Amino acid sequence: MSVVTSILHTSPLPANEGTGFTPISLSISFQGSIAQSALLNFGTIPLQVTIQLPRELGGQVVPVIRHISWTEFVSNVESQSVPQFMIPFLPLPPSFNPLCEASWSVLAREVESWLVNTIRDVRAPEWAWGCNAFWMAFIAANPDFPRGSWPNWNPKISLEGKFIESWTADNLTMPADSPLSQHILDEIRRSIWDDFQLSFPFPLPPYL
Repeated sequence: MSVVTSILHTSPLPANEGTGFTPISLSISFQGSIAQSALLNFGTIPLQVTIQLPRELGGQVVPVIRHISWTEFVSNVESQSVPQFMIPFLPLPPSFNPLCEASWSVLAREVESWLVNTIRDVRAPEWAWGCNAFWMAFIAANPDFPRGSWPNWNPKISLEGKFIESWTADNLTMPADSPLSQHILDEIRRSIWDDFQLSFPFPLPPYL
């Protein structure tokens, strides 16, 4: 059995309730090769990944491991219609915090401006791609949508696309006077951040 151990480091990340830790993006590749006959008993190769935190943090912080296979990642990328020129709102600034409403509000305005003032053509593949990015940022900044109040957006950007159509369908039936707890808000923004990262053909910095 081959075992490789490596010590990684993270740093504190301010959160709405206390302090969290900056996530780590981890890539695993393999060196060497084995005989084809050695794989006969395997459909897929099981790997065990263990995260060990300092003893002092035990019970206070729980690491969450998310993974995506290389095949799935490439498939996601190839299914996207991605702009082939500079995207002005990327890379995101170091101050961007996926748990912060203000960070998402600024991003939503930047994506909206890029769509309306640069792309312009609603038939362009970049428009559909950008609209999806806009709605992710807009909802992360305004998780009560379509309930409650929210800022106006350019009417040229329609309520169309996989993300926003799914969001509105799931949230139209919620009572208008149901407040969202900070825990729920954080979970919504974490989920949107996960989707937001997968919408790009290159890795974004790991903020969560």
